[in-house]
Amino acid sequence: MSVAKVPLSARSHIESLDAGLCSVEGAAEVISDIRARRNVTKLILGHNELGDAGCELLFGFLSTEKGRQYPISEISLNSNGIGDGGLRAIIEYLRENTSLKELFLQNNAFSADPDVATAFAEALNTSQLETLSLTTNTALADEFIARFLPVLDAPHLQEMQLSVLGLTHASAPHIVEYISSPRCRLRALRANGNRLGLRGARTIVRAIHRHNFTLAKLEMYANGLADADPDASGETSASDDEGALRAGDAIWQDSEKELARALQRNRHLREATEREALSLLKYARAVLLKPRSVRSPSASRALVPCTRSGLFSSISLAEPPLLPFRFTSLPIELQLYILSFLAPTLSSAQRIRIYTYASSQATLPPLLPSLTSRGNLPDPTTLPFGGVPMGVGMMLRKRRGYASGCDGVVTGSKPATPGSGRKAEERARWLTMMRCDAFELEEDGDWSEADVLALGV
Repeated sequence: MSVAKVPLSARSHIESLDAGLCSVEGAAEVISDIRARRNVTKLILGHNELGDAGCELLFGFLSTEKGRQYPISEISLNSNGIGDGGLRAIIEYLRENTSLKELFLQNNAFSADPDVATAFAEALNTSQLETLSLTTNTALADEFIARFLPVLDAPHLQEMQLSVLGLTHASAPHIVEYISSPRCRLRALRANGNRLGLRGARTIVRAIHRHNFTLAKLEMYANGLADADPDASGETSASDDEGALRAGDAIWQDSEKELARALQRNRHLREATEREALSLLKYARAVLLKPRSVRSPSASRALVPCTRSGLFSSISLAEPPLLPFRFTSLPIELQLYILSFLAPTLSSAQRIRIYTYASSQATLPPLLPSLTSRGNLPDPTTLPFGGVPMGVGMMLRKRRGYASGCDGVVTGSKPATPGSGRKAEERARWLTMMRCDAFELEEDGDWSEADVLALGV
């Protein structure tokens, strides 16, 4: 009898869906399973009954030095009866977490406690989480959004799912403020099955059209969008209701067209931004990177004493030979101005960040991989585009973009082929570091290329 083959990638997954895991005993079983493996990347524990006690025990272990050695990238705890106590344990695990990318917390028992909401947002701000799902936590509602979104400034968050939270049009101003601010780097926002109403949904659409250049997908299905007046008392006749529905539906159809245009604009601008940023790096590196010891050629003429009318004067023995034109001999302001034509879609601040990166020898990839890290594996911080401090150039821009394509591959590049995944990931990581993964609208007061002189480029 042959044994079914298990893919190597799946051996690091712990999948215990609807496995009867209950409270502390269930969490202890999961911890034992984790300890028995050398590597764990996915923890799928949906539809169990871990509750607060089990969640606190599990994440208490994961937050230890031993637990953080496991590079878990995805955790799913859907329908586990977890309340604020368990969420606090999750918050501690999220702080400064660089491995977790996806967190699914649908259909639990979280409340709108203001302290927990604030702490949750602050923990997300220090993590590298990319996908967060809070769907069907109906007790959160408007109170949670009012506390959560004003604090949220998660630099890596790409997708947020807020469906069936019981949100009303009272949450619309907080959503509008967030997606209009430089704190928002979302690529996708899902808010289906709420009660935002036509008024709230239209304000969100207008905010995207005017102020947001990162969102490529927005879902607001089943939000009462055909109701032209969400505050109506209901004391109307059937004919009035039918007329209001038709009017509301017509208004929303216009908003849908506006939304589609805005999202398509964002996708096209993101592709152009990413493509031009990678191209600009190639040429800026060649032009701006200087050797450690640069000897500026002296064009001074040889001076010899000569007596003329009893006085010494300087004359040249011979005319110097004509030298070929050197682009780098131009003033730095002119060099940067010419380079800017290679990336017209980028903002001044985005170009400055690339110039700062390209001109630093510390950002050059190593000739050979480092074998000094743990386990004799190359140190990720020494790989191309990885973990390099960006200096003051990274602080010049208020609006910060979002990561590249939803599939993790740099948009606009050729389809991924075997062996090209690592390079695509490195490019996407570099684009995020440069905040060139989304279009930046040039605003009054932005830095110009000439201001880069103050950075010492």
